[in-house]
Amino acid sequence: MKQNDHVKKALDKLSGYDAQKHFLVGFDGFVDEIIHVVDKRKNPDEYQRIKDIPAFSERIASVAGLSANIELVPIQTKLGGNGPIMANAILEQGHEVSYIGALGKHYVQPIFRDFADRCREVVSLTEPGYTDALEFYDGKIMLGKMNNLVEVSFENLLKKKKKEEVAALLKEVDLIAFTNWTMLANLNSIIEAFSELISKQKKKPLVFLDLADPKKRTNESIIEVLDIISKIPSKTILGMNMSESTIISLVLGIKEDDILERAMLIRQKLGIAGILIHPVNGAAIAHEKESLWMEGPYTRKPKLTTGAGDNFNAGFCNGWVAGFDPGQCLAMGVCTSGFYVRNGKSPTRDELRDFMKKWIEADLGTV
Repeated sequence: MKQNDHVKKALDKLSGYDAQKHFLVGFDGFVDEIIHVVDKRKNPDEYQRIKDIPAFSERIASVAGLSANIELVPIQTKLGGNGPIMANAILEQGHEVSYIGALGKHYVQPIFRDFADRCREVVSLTEPGYTDALEFYDGKIMLGKMNNLVEVSFENLLKKKKKEEVAALLKEVDLIAFTNWTMLANLNSIIEAFSELISKQKKKPLVFLDLADPKKRTNESIIEVLDIISKIPSKTILGMNMSESTIISLVLGIKEDDILERAMLIRQKLGIAGILIHPVNGAAIAHEKESLWMEGPYTRKPKLTTGAGDNFNAGFCNGWVAGFDPGQCLAMGVCTSGFYVRNGKSPTRDELRDFMKKWIEADLGTV
């Protein structure tokens, strides 16, 4: 099937879809400060950005053994973390969200207040982390401060919600999303505890996982979590960006440059329902039903990239809970992300439909 057909079928299904599903998302929480890095300061009001990561790295390397003064311009402070950004995108699509994570220890921090008010339920375990997100046209560098997140654990969850209440919640949800494993030292135990509860249920929710950049974790830790993921007693999809897929491949002994082939080999190793790999120019799905690559609505000058992957995940899962085919779920993912990077916000259902329609009319060219 041609790529255009997948997008058209996804749009057709979305046009007649008005169901409201229930998602459980967690378990992080960050306050993100979006920052531009100054190359040249023209006057008090104007500056030229360092455009890409190679140029920034060259600037840093050029002052080794010396010193430097690099100006940072804060552009926006917003809710952050893989979980809140993904959950917020799901809310925009008209679904219900229960959120467990790090939005504030004694009360929900103001920056998360609107998000929390829109959720069906919020269980906050600790203070959020903080991220300085350096934005470039070819990607972003996330400088995270996350010492609070060690308190995100199943033990602390049980201090806020009884085990029977957690089990009851799991019976109600259609999909559980575990995000940001890399920054959550105790997420393994949370996944295992949830897996045990899911195994006792007749109706099992779909499970989606995003490890986030695992470069700082040891190979042994990565192998451990992959083993835990492979044992989740439900339909499970693991999503990753290009860099993350390279790390996972090397840990699994896979040497494959083709993205779709890489995804298929990872899925074979883990034995789960699906593997997603989403570089900036598209996405691949290796699934038990079908495997394919889809070009995305790429733009050279995004308004905002921090959160693009989380919006892709939300869009994909939006299609998955609706029963869309894998190719149609990919279309939902790349279009949700494509809208987000152009507009700096997650799309509503109407905005997503309109974006998909315009992309089809452009014959999947520039929107």
